[in-house]
Formats: sequence, C-alpha cells, structure tokens
Amino acid sequence: MKETMLSRFSFTETFKEKLVLMVMYRNRSAKEVAKSYRLPNVQMLNNWVNLYKKKLEKGAVTLAVMDAKDKNDPKALKQRIKQLEKSLEKANVMIYGLNAMIDYAEKELKVPVRKKRGTKQ
Repeated sequence: MKETMLSRFSFTETFKEKLVLMVMYRNRSAKEVAKSYRLPNVQMLNNWVNLYKKKLEKGAVTLAVMDAKDKNDPKALKQRIKQLEKSLEKANVMIYGLNAMIDYAEKELKVPVRKKRGTKQ
C-alpha cells in the first residue's frame, strides 16, 4: 500500500531541481510554487530545498546560470555577486582544508601524496 502511495508522487530530478531553483534563486515562496505545480504538500518541496542546500555546502552543486533578463537587472547582478563571493569563500575553505589534510598525511603518516616534479611516468 505504501509503495503505491509513494509511486503516485515520484518526480524526476530535473523537475525537482527546477522547483528548488525557483524557490532559492527566483525568490518565490515554497508555498506558492507547491500550489502552482500541484504538489501534495509544501513540506515535500521544503525537503528538496534542504537536500539541495546540503549538496551546495558539500560543494556537490554549482550555482544556476542566470537568465538573460536577469543579466540586465542591477539588483539581480548584485545578488549574483554575493552568491558567487559566498561560493568562492566556501571553495577556498575547502581547498585550505584539503591541503592541510595532505600536509598532515605527508608529514605524520609519511605517505607521499603530491606528485614530485620531474618524476618519470
């Protein structure tokens, strides 16, 4: 019974991402988007948004491409700059952390990780 109930509400990843992007980057409310696309409840969309945010934090997702109309809007461009700066900051923190892990592995564990210059392949 549960499987038939769940199969009624199966959505493609593309569809989910489209709705999530509307909520996150087009400043539409989750309730409004859920109602306009006839989702069974708004909580489903909120779960998709939370999963997307977790992927963003891990660096598994890049920012969506801007629409042509948004490229001419100064307010949208300022918002995009803020998003890109935040993404760059997260990427720099991730790079710093990964380099620190590599340094630790090479020093403490005596495991050569980085390729030496001039080595033959």
